[in-house]
Amino acid sequence: MATDERLLTGRGEALPAPIELRAGPATVLLDGADLRHVRLGDVELIQRVYMALRDAPWNTIPGVVANVQIDQGPDRFRVTFDARHAHEEIDFTWCGHIEGGPDGTIRYELDGTCHGVFKYSKIGFNVHHALDRAIGHAYRATTATGELRGVLPTVIDPQRIVGTTLTGMFDPYRELALEVAPGLEAVIALEGDMLELQDHRNWTDGNFKSYATPLALGFPFDASDGKRIRQVLTIGFSGSAPAEGRHGPATARGREGPPTISIGAPTGPLPAIGFGAASHGVPLTPSEAARLTLASPAHLRVDLAMHDDAVPLLLARAASEARAVGAGLELAIHANETSGLALSGLVAALNRIGVPVVRVLVYYLREGFSSLLGFTPAGVVRLVRETLEPITGAVPFAGGTNQNFSDINRDRPTDPIVTGLCFSVSPTVHAADDASIVENLVGQSEVVTMARSFADGRPISVSPVTIATRFGPYPAGPSAPDDIPAAVDVRQASLLGAAWTVGSLKHVAESGADSVTYYETSGWRGVVERDSGPPDPRFPSRPGDVYPMFHAFADVAEWRGGTVLAAPSSQPLAVEALVVDDRTGRHALVASLRPTAGRVVMTGLGGSPTATVRILDAASVRAAMMDPVAFRSRATAFSILNGRLELGLDAYAVVRIDIPHGPHPDGPHIPDRPQLG
Repeated sequence: MATDERLLTGRGEALPAPIELRAGPATVLLDGADLRHVRLGDVELIQRVYMALRDAPWNTIPGVVANVQIDQGPDRFRVTFDARHAHEEIDFTWCGHIEGGPDGTIRYELDGTCHGVFKYSKIGFNVHHALDRAIGHAYRATTATGELRGVLPTVIDPQRIVGTTLTGMFDPYRELALEVAPGLEAVIALEGDMLELQDHRNWTDGNFKSYATPLALGFPFDASDGKRIRQVLTIGFSGSAPAEGRHGPATARGREGPPTISIGAPTGPLPAIGFGAASHGVPLTPSEAARLTLASPAHLRVDLAMHDDAVPLLLARAASEARAVGAGLELAIHANETSGLALSGLVAALNRIGVPVVRVLVYYLREGFSSLLGFTPAGVVRLVRETLEPITGAVPFAGGTNQNFSDINRDRPTDPIVTGLCFSVSPTVHAADDASIVENLVGQSEVVTMARSFADGRPISVSPVTIATRFGPYPAGPSAPDDIPAAVDVRQASLLGAAWTVGSLKHVAESGADSVTYYETSGWRGVVERDSGPPDPRFPSRPGDVYPMFHAFADVAEWRGGTVLAAPSSQPLAVEALVVDDRTGRHALVASLRPTAGRVVMTGLGGSPTATVRILDAASVRAAMMDPVAFRSRATAFSILNGRLELGLDAYAVVRIDIPHGPHPDGPHIPDRPQLG
């Protein structure tokens, strides 16, 4: 049976596979106009190279690539193409020319022309340095005033602001040499512009990024008709790759053989997991609420802007839905120094709802996206806390940002009035392709770990986690009038969305988040589809469906109160796993993050001879979306040998594994599952 690509990725057709090219001792994947995984042997020199055009408000305007010509030999290659970026007044065309030589050097030329007059924030190359080849590694940078030397930090370096100007980690440079392994440097150099470096973990990206043009020059820029932009990026190396097996990081990605998940020591309790109230504004139907009850959310988040007259209605609706699914409320209060009267009115509304508030997230009241936002002012947290705490009780009153971790990393809390930290997560702040969102999963554990380092024991709330950014900038560009909204991602209703969600759950849980709010309850940004209306050809779901990711939440809900175990993957870009111990046994969600079939080996499963396994993949996903109760009642027994289990995984499959504590008199134990009422 042919695979339905819309159920795999949300798109109507599969993307072409990257093409491997060789330049002497180096290999690289050509992915459209991008370069990925430039390697010397098994050592990755560069994770990704791409050209980006950002408009004045920092949306990415994608390019349309045409006339691609590839000429390759056994030790060299040449690629040429044309590209155009056009949106509203922006019109930029360029010719791309990529050459790889027998000495391992790769040269990428951008030669472009602006058509008309427009403003832009960036046109130029971006180079990603993967975290496992960057954190704690030495660098040399050639700047206008000489050579800088240093070591890239283990902790997340805050995005720097000088006055009101954003800057990089250090002075702009023309060349950067980064020691990716002992005795081996990856070397990049740029002609036609300068590069600057950012610690992209601030936005939960899994890389450091070299980019042109430096932020320190200010933005946006003015393009005049006929303005020419030319850059030449050279990628090379100095030294030689370590011998196979002699250096741990050289083989850490384990590209030979199936990925291995090695179960280790406890990391802490499973966080409280909830959903956001639906932004479409339509109340849950009884059947939608019944489906959500199967996922047993710990809380529902409701956003209340203190200048909005609709606050009582929004609160009442959220409270009704929370009661229907058995959840508490996470209040996201948007306030400022003038919100005292509105907060007093909120107290009266809270007195009427009869639903417990589990935490309060306090945000500074503002509209849209800001690149210079900081931590919620302590005075605003104090106003909200002193007004609401008599009715909510001693719950956490968290400050932070409704945007990215970068906002609080450069403006950390000091006032004890703040009793929690909060920030949101999206993997698509800078790039929206499938490979990038997988690469960025590791960034979630980085930001939670960093937040804990300065939280002084205060709970960490990651709220919300979304695939698409909620209010820009949009890395796939603003939506066209007849397209789905830019804040909606079709992967929400796909197996890829489910696999990515398992990876997210793993990283935020293992790193010690106290609570996490995912997505919304229903609709295109939710975990279940709404009941009413005909199917929309722009989105891969049907009325009454649950999305594939729903089952991950329903699984984890069964393990509430359990202990998370470390479960590192030998190939984290291929397979990740969340492992939990509870009173009934050991449980795992294993997610394939690759577009092709493969295998996975799990070790450290304990002494039980059998496990029950349930597989969500292309063969079962349609039934799992239509009838979640029937799907969740199925499981197959698998044998475990010496604590080891090997499984086949189709593209973006999610596998649940349950292993009981000790022998069970009636065979393998499947935990009781709640039924829909």
